[in-house]
Amino acid sequence: MISSVDHIKLNDYLFRLNFILRFEVDAEALNNEETIGNVVKTRTIQLRDGSLRNAITGNLIKHVFTKNVRLLTEHHELCDTCKIFSPMKNGKIKVKDERLSANGNRVKECAVDDLCGFMNAGKGQNEKRYSVAQFSWAIAREGTRNDSVLYTRVDPTEKNAKTKKEQADTLSDANTNKDQNAQMIFYRPIRSSEYALTIQLDLHRVGFDDEKLMYAVDHETIKRRIKNALKAVRNTLVDIEGAMCSTNLPHLRGVYGIVTEKTDREQITAKYSALNEDFIEVNQKLSTVSHTFNNIQQFKELIELYASDEFLDFMIQRNMEYVKTFHS
Repeated sequence: MISSVDHIKLNDYLFRLNFILRFEVDAEALNNEETIGNVVKTRTIQLRDGSLRNAITGNLIKHVFTKNVRLLTEHHELCDTCKIFSPMKNGKIKVKDERLSANGNRVKECAVDDLCGFMNAGKGQNEKRYSVAQFSWAIAREGTRNDSVLYTRVDPTEKNAKTKKEQADTLSDANTNKDQNAQMIFYRPIRSSEYALTIQLDLHRVGFDDEKLMYAVDHETIKRRIKNALKAVRNTLVDIEGAMCSTNLPHLRGVYGIVTEKTDREQITAKYSALNEDFIEVNQKLSTVSHTFNNIQQFKELIELYASDEFLDFMIQRNMEYVKTFHS
């Protein structure tokens, strides 16, 4: 369904995908907000109508996406800080390309910096780049309960259940620190929701120096990075991970929604939220080109179609030819 490129104009270089979707997870604790005493609270958000909903911040989802990008990227295409998954993203440029800006050199040096953006404040030239991938908050749809079930997390051994005064030391099978008090009871949250989420991928900016208005890397590098960005979106949802230190994997029940394209400046890509019951129909009507997916398998297949060599080769070549006109 994506093999046809007849609708794509050659006198432009825009290539944007918007995923407007819902995903359903049970028994998750993906976004913990704070701890009050021995109770961990999960993130909630108040909507305009006053209702409280379970929520997952876009920052957390972006963090998982970035982790997936790093896992998919070859070691040699990462700067030193991204190799160790540092949030600083300011690894030293090993070979400076004089044709490029300071930002462009970081784009060339590191795929994570390119796809996920950075803010390198302080020494140097204060380079900054906004992310190719952007994520809305995931907000539970109407009808989803916003409360969380608490469960206890405690050392169950009989010895460690005693206070320090009741025993000579607090050593037990689960506590090897004799100076530590008996473990307190923790109450951790667990919840189940169907979340609405919007993801935007500005794929025309992959490998692009925003200051010099030129591509900083070659065709094959751009293609490899676009594929990794698409796979990272797929893995962020389909290969979902927990977010607590001793990870509780959530149960993924399903993913469905719509992806809309923007391949020239005249088109509009709607971001009509999946919080609305008619989000698929409205986004279809507002967008020039769109594709729907009704389950996890179709979502995976859609990602693979956009990541096909034939389609990406056409789009990248078209983009690289067009940006040459910026300097004519």
